[in-house]
Amino acid sequence: MRQKLTTLFLLIFVSSLFAGVVFSEYSATPATDRVTITWSTKSETNVKAFVILRSNDDKTFVELKRINPQGPGTQYSYVDENVVFKDISPLFYKIKAIDDNGRVVDESDGMIVHPNISGIFRTWGAIKAMFR
Repeated sequence: MRQKLTTLFLLIFVSSLFAGVVFSEYSATPATDRVTITWSTKSETNVKAFVILRSNDDKTFVELKRINPQGPGTQYSYVDENVVFKDISPLFYKIKAIDDNGRVVDESDGMIVHPNISGIFRTWGAIKAMFR
């Protein structure tokens, strides 16, 4: 009897470790004036919405958008078009999966996005070339 209880407890414990895993992959990709956040899901059990968050300091995040779940395995995408890279400071993004009560079911790791300044260097190179 004791062995059955121990096995049952272990099974419940291991299941609970993986029950909250929602995301299979996620990324944030910068462009000149926007950042595209993409993610896929393994499971969407008890997920009411996905919340996309942005921060300038990786501490204080603001909510950008809530997206309704479409089913496990779905590839999601959100474009943050309100990006203004003022200098070379990075931006930070997170995605949270929340349930009906607003509790976090799963949360992505922070995604660091550095400004895409290659276009600036290409423009400067073109200007220099004009005066050669």
